[in-house]
Amino acid sequence: MVESTLSAVTDELGSGSYDAAGTARVVAIVARALSALEAEIEARTRQVAEQRHFMEKIVDSLPLGLYVVDREYRVQTWNRKRESGLQGISRDDAIGRTIFEILHRQPAESLRREFDAVFASGELQQFETESRATGDARTYRISKIPMRVRDDEVTHVITVGEDITEGKAAQQRAGQAEKMAAIGQLAAGVMHEINNPLATISACAESISMQLAELAATGVTLPRDCVEYLEYIDTEVRRCKRIIDGLLDFGRTRPVAKVALDLNDVIERAAFLVGHHESVKRQHLHVDLDQAAGGAVFGNAERLIQVFIALVLNAADALGEKPSLNGDGSITLRTRRSADGQLMVAEVIDNGPGIARAAMPKLFEPFYTTKPPGRGTGLGLSICYGIVADHGGRMEVDSTVGVGSTFRTILPVSPV
Repeated sequence: MVESTLSAVTDELGSGSYDAAGTARVVAIVARALSALEAEIEARTRQVAEQRHFMEKIVDSLPLGLYVVDREYRVQTWNRKRESGLQGISRDDAIGRTIFEILHRQPAESLRREFDAVFASGELQQFETESRATGDARTYRISKIPMRVRDDEVTHVITVGEDITEGKAAQQRAGQAEKMAAIGQLAAGVMHEINNPLATISACAESISMQLAELAATGVTLPRDCVEYLEYIDTEVRRCKRIIDGLLDFGRTRPVAKVALDLNDVIERAAFLVGHHESVKRQHLHVDLDQAAGGAVFGNAERLIQVFIALVLNAADALGEKPSLNGDGSITLRTRRSADGQLMVAEVIDNGPGIARAAMPKLFEPFYTTKPPGRGTGLGLSICYGIVADHGGRMEVDSTVGVGSTFRTILPVSPV
């Protein structure tokens, strides 16, 4: 545009026309050129603004919290997710301020070290963190990404925060399912090998016991240890058989019939049965069922009753080992329907001592138990997990030390 205008003016001047008409033509040519140039600049400016607006919309549409800081730690970009996130800081309040003036949940020096590490190394830094700002424990993956505006040194750091709570839980469930499958295969492979020698030991012990009884009937005084040792043998054989039965249940090697049933009825039956247990009688057992929600699930009532009895007994054991810090021991059985209506949720809630965070990932692992030796095999929760999984559901746990625990059983609603 500029070159063509100069050429036209040169031609005009070169014609030797320096009169008023020639000058007017030159002015008209320049005016047209300036008008065209102004229009082009306006179009380019509008195009840049549209592209910038488009890029901002892309950043704002990401389901991730994202912000960018420069080498002075000042915020240059702050997307909509950050604006509507936990701290609720608007973009206008964030842009231009240092990150230390905005984020207060993390010590400033710790935050500075994270950014300095990226500025210095030019490498991506990634870590996970937990937060209870919403009340529930949430896990976030934080990524700090180096950005080079001039393709030499790192000029900015892009920070991306992603809520990975559900994905992490799904990963843990998948890992648990793999463990369950491995234990199931182990149980199926060795049950006969173990049952056979156990049956032989049990039969021999019973035969010896009968012979000793015959001797006692003839007036022979029996060594006290003999009778006591036989009782030990019988007790331990029975315990081994219970462990094997537990492994078989855990491995779900026994098919069970399933029908459409009301989960509320299952809970009521479980509460009635477990209510007669001594450890439960010492606590306050409450049943809070959402009758209006309806509770149709597809399953086996006896197996599900087994799950809820085990969960209530576990809660009672926890309350028995350490008195509640929140008054008298309380256990609540509660049902509700999920917001989308596709799931039934049954919760066993206690106000006991709670579970340490380090123990939470291991709760459903086979043979893991927090009970004293001899008080459990560590298969109870694993078996419950296997039964619920066999019903197409899942189990979740929320627990706070000193407050209590909630074991949540989630089952799909029956289409029937």
